[in-house]
Amino acid sequence: SILPQKATFNVDNVRVAKILGSGIHSSEVVQGMVFKREVEGDIKALKDAKIVAFSCPLDSMATETKGTVLIRNAAELKSFSKGEEEHLEKQIKAIVDAGVNCIVTGGKVAEMALHFCNKYNILVVRLNSKFDLRRLCRSVGATILPKFT
Repeated sequence: SILPQKATFNVDNVRVAKILGSGIHSSEVVQGMVFKREVEGDIKALKDAKIVAFSCPLDSMATETKGTVLIRNAAELKSFSKGEEEHLEKQIKAIVDAGVNCIVTGGKVAEMALHFCNKYNILVVRLNSKFDLRRLCRSVGATILPKFT
């Protein structure tokens, strides 16, 4: 038996994940959590993770405005989005400096944010379901942060 003698049992903690490619005889019980998606980025596995969870997208929060920009030379083109890039790197670096090595997000992951996460060796997990995000945070004792700032 998997359940210890003196333990409470919560049915909400049991999930069945169907993965294509095999039969019922290949089924097994896994201690932990299973999500049916790949991780984002280059880091695929992590042991003794320190996790931060966001319910928002992992992206720069700068508002986009419509307008016309006249770029006259290559230097202006290179420096056009430099400020946003540096701000996003500072945010990711601050997360790393806090000791975090795994980011879980409930929204999309921007290409630039993923680049900096790969640079600082951070595992990025994107969960589409808010229930999965809540379940993960409950199991690791984390609090979901509403904004990435």
